[in-house]
Amino acid sequence: MDVKKIDPWLLKTIEDAAGFPNKPYDLTRVKAITKWHNKQDSALQLWKDGNRVGDWLEIKTGAFELLGELPNLHTLIFPFSYGFRHKDYAFLANCKNLKKLDVGWTDFRDCSLLAQLPKLAYVCLPRKDCLIHTEVLDSLNIKFIEYTSNVIVEQKPAQTIQSIPGRKPYKEDIPLNALLKDFKTRTKVPAYRLWVQWGVVPNLADSKIGGLPYWDLSQPYPVDEKGQPMQLLAQINFGQADMDPPFPKTGLLQFFIARDEMFGCNFTCVPDQKNYRVVYHPQINGSVTLEQVSALGAPGLIDDYRVSPLAKELAISVQRADSFANDRSLIFEDAFCATVQAVMGVDMGKQKSYEFLDDDVYEELFESQMETEDGCMNGGHWMLGYPSFTQEDPRSEDSPFDTLLLQIDSMRTEDGDNPILWGDCGVANFFIARADLEKLDFTQVLYNWDCC
Repeated sequence: MDVKKIDPWLLKTIEDAAGFPNKPYDLTRVKAITKWHNKQDSALQLWKDGNRVGDWLEIKTGAFELLGELPNLHTLIFPFSYGFRHKDYAFLANCKNLKKLDVGWTDFRDCSLLAQLPKLAYVCLPRKDCLIHTEVLDSLNIKFIEYTSNVIVEQKPAQTIQSIPGRKPYKEDIPLNALLKDFKTRTKVPAYRLWVQWGVVPNLADSKIGGLPYWDLSQPYPVDEKGQPMQLLAQINFGQADMDPPFPKTGLLQFFIARDEMFGCNFTCVPDQKNYRVVYHPQINGSVTLEQVSALGAPGLIDDYRVSPLAKELAISVQRADSFANDRSLIFEDAFCATVQAVMGVDMGKQKSYEFLDDDVYEELFESQMETEDGCMNGGHWMLGYPSFTQEDPRSEDSPFDTLLLQIDSMRTEDGDNPILWGDCGVANFFIARADLEKLDFTQVLYNWDCC
């Protein structure tokens, strides 16, 4: 495992924000750094340069580059009370999900770095005479402010001043029910919902989540890049489900993941299938037994959240259902703007939904769509339709992986058990190009999961 270097001040700040990073995956939990640890804390003096933190972190004063390896960081505010000096802020270019950045009280200079942050919407900068490449600011459709002594001067790119409306939330009454009804009608698409059949014990080739999989004994059982047999995440028996094209009428579709702390995900949006695998069996041999599959090394259910999201084997059924966009969908902002225009007669201009609605109204309108009556936490288990995320869609708008092949959500039962748990109550998605799905070609499938 590669050893990363980290400043002790940053280490304590990350710990305050999201818990101590015992392993690299823990960095995915850091979403916002808005308050830095007290730099005068004597505990920081205990960490000396060269000290190791576990087996993957090494203390080095002044090493802040790990900020560029926080994949879900959307807000980064550097401190003003202690001052922050680093000179080289190149690591910011790796913070691709950054929406809000405050470097106003730092020695930041190079504005060209801001052009490499596609989601950046708000930035605080030092005085303009301290900056270089300021011409970049005129090409960015963002809101930024410049610190001038004790005065904050709000600025916007000259060519967009007239097109950006006020940022204050809409203050008149919001017709929530009418907005939601229009939005659902506008974004509705046909899909398939997967329902857990509580109390049903699935057979070897049945549709299910977890457990021992069916397998074609003439084929090698799927293993990860270390040669370790992978665990079954889910399988869909098309012969038991009434599904229309592009899905077939027969055969079995399976999803395997490695037994490791990342649950087989590489978090790079590269569909390499080294530590996960999607397999389609056109025919099912009904004579294959549990004992024969187990003899291949198939691990079956692994009730250990350190290496598996599954604690139970769950029978599932497949039902047709309408799917609606959520506030993490790529089409969401355009659809919401059209809904507001149609229902309220209001032109939002370039305002985003979270700017148009105050926080309470926003939560009331959209958060209710996430949890479901069957214990799912992020919208449920689906094939096709709109995916759900606890963070953001990992795909770019021009991604070829335009179709949700499978979504498996975290679940909590009434007695508090978690039969499925992706990290901190997350959700997993498998994406495929529609053309590949129509050909039943599952060699290029993108796998991702995220959590709170």
